[in-house]
Amino acid sequence: MDICKNHVRELLEGIVSQPDKVIAECDIFIHELLKWNARVNLTSIVTPTECWEKHIQDSLLPLPYLQHETSLLDIGSGAGLPSIPLKLCLPEMVITSVDKVRKKINFQNHCKRLLKLKNFNATTVRLEHILCSEKKYAVVTARALASLEELIKLGSPHVEAGGVLLAMKSKVGDEEMERGQIAAEGAAMEFERIIECRLQPSGAERQLIFIRKKETVKL
Repeated sequence: MDICKNHVRELLEGIVSQPDKVIAECDIFIHELLKWNARVNLTSIVTPTECWEKHIQDSLLPLPYLQHETSLLDIGSGAGLPSIPLKLCLPEMVITSVDKVRKKINFQNHCKRLLKLKNFNATTVRLEHILCSEKKYAVVTARALASLEELIKLGSPHVEAGGVLLAMKSKVGDEEMERGQIAAEGAAMEFERIIECRLQPSGAERQLIFIRKKETVKL
């Protein structure tokens, strides 16, 4: 097993009951992603080794913090990242994955059938239209999608009381962080914690930003 797979395996330890099965399923996902990518341009990453680090490992960085959650909405999910790797690791979690690009959702639904994913719904929808839905989730994720301010605007209406909006970002600057904190206050949310991570072996910086929806106070 190459070094990038080993780093993914380390993320699975103590959380996933069948790590070999998940690794094999991720191999299938990567194979399908690169095969489709040759025809429909799903990703700029074109080698399996890069996919293991920049897609799979990157998607699974929050796994230790999500292992007990029940439902997740992934907005702007692209080719199913992080939604599909998370689903492979957390099969009991109910996941909805949305993106505005139909070819990317078509790929996700292909993987859903191929990998026999249950309670996984991939839907084409423009991000601004997400606000029309009233469904709430324990977790709303967005990976490298938009500014914190915009993510809070898009995601907060779909986070249940006490739930979390998880922004998966590279390094966030001070101005973006300040604007995000102001937006969070206006959405009855608060920054709970920021986890600093590095992808291996490249050392690329990542931040997991957890923004908690305040519990409704009953008078």
